[in-house]
Amino acid sequence: MIGYDEMTEHGRELRYTVSFPEYLDGYEFETEAKGYLVELSVATVAAAFTITVFDPARLTQEIADEVAEFGYCTLSNVLVVPAVTRAEILRGVERLARGGFDGLHPQAAG
Repeated sequence: MIGYDEMTEHGRELRYTVSFPEYLDGYEFETEAKGYLVELSVATVAAAFTITVFDPARLTQEIADEVAEFGYCTLSNVLVVPAVTRAEILRGVERLARGGFDGLHPQAAG
């Protein structure tokens, strides 16, 4: 788990933590090659989010596959980064934090 303090675009401080899935340890190269990561956890004092991370090529493939199979595609809590690496993911989450995590849906309480 990695903790951060950020100033949002609205000038308020936002503390958050990022937790990578345990299965990632030792498989960073494979995850980057596959172009996606599921179950990234981000938590603030007010909310927790589970995010799926894609690189642009893999996201395009996923959308095409869903549309071909089901005729539509819906996505929520998706973060698209240039490459699915810890560094790029953390940069993406930092940018989300600056915007107050707008556009993400928090996990249901319980």
